[in-house]
Amino acid sequence: MIYNWLKREKSGRLEDAQPIALTNPLTLGWQKIKEVIDYIEKHAEIATNYVTAVRTGVSQSTVSNIRQKYLAQPVAQTVSVTKNHYGWLKRNACWSIDTMMVRFMGGWIYAMLMVEEASRLILGYRLCEQKLGIYARELVLSTIIRLGIKPLVMKHDRGKEFVNDDFQQALQEHRILSLPSPGYYAPFNSILERSNRVVRKFTIPLEMRYDATWPEIERVFVKAQRDINHELPRKIFDGKTSQEIYDTTPDYEESEREQLIETVFENQEIEDGKYFLGGKELDRQRQIIVEYLCQRKLCFVEQHTKKVKLKLTG
Repeated sequence: MIYNWLKREKSGRLEDAQPIALTNPLTLGWQKIKEVIDYIEKHAEIATNYVTAVRTGVSQSTVSNIRQKYLAQPVAQTVSVTKNHYGWLKRNACWSIDTMMVRFMGGWIYAMLMVEEASRLILGYRLCEQKLGIYARELVLSTIIRLGIKPLVMKHDRGKEFVNDDFQQALQEHRILSLPSPGYYAPFNSILERSNRVVRKFTIPLEMRYDATWPEIERVFVKAQRDINHELPRKIFDGKTSQEIYDTTPDYEESEREQLIETVFENQEIEDGKYFLGGKELDRQRQIIVEYLCQRKLCFVEQHTKKVKLKLTG
């Protein structure tokens, strides 16, 4: 509130007198209040506090106070929102890959991050100056060589670095099925998105420096991968780390791979080799893969319902 102490002093009023706020609607008189209310009701679509203040000659705070005192306020309605949660019961049944941006020397670089979904273990990362499929391919192939195992499916969004020949051919060569996210559905990659946010806590101090070097960025990612995998107790795992869960979770059976590919092939009825990225069949392919994995006890889908407040306009 704004108090005009100078005018009160000049008018001879006592300094300890009860202050009167200039934004108090009661000081305007009912005729002015009615003018503000009429304008708001007549021009409801554009009558923001600022617009109303300009048109009626009062302050924005006064308009806000009049709204609160004399007009019906928006009602917050609580609704239930249900979303699917994907869980994995076998190790290396699913890997996921995503790209995060990192500020570097006044510009941006990219970090491709790959996570094992059952344990949320960070399998590897790749720093690059551009989002290219060749870099995503290199990350996948180097991880397969290092671990000596490959996933059944690879989850990813529909970024250009993943829906391209370089990346998709690498998956096809190793008989890994592409599991693209639904359009505009971020929760599909929620596990990896949460990992990105944790990694961001490690990179932010370096991103605030203009003189950071590439080796420093590399060291930050090495530390982030080590600490997140080995030192971070996970609430979802009853305090165990991702590495502990990874070490104790059984692998899938390799025989599942050809059965899964055959199932996708039969249901989509398209020629062999094209099922890895089927254009308009992407969503149908995802549904078929998830249904099969659930049937084989490799994956489960839970529906989580939570209350969300929606603010309705009055």
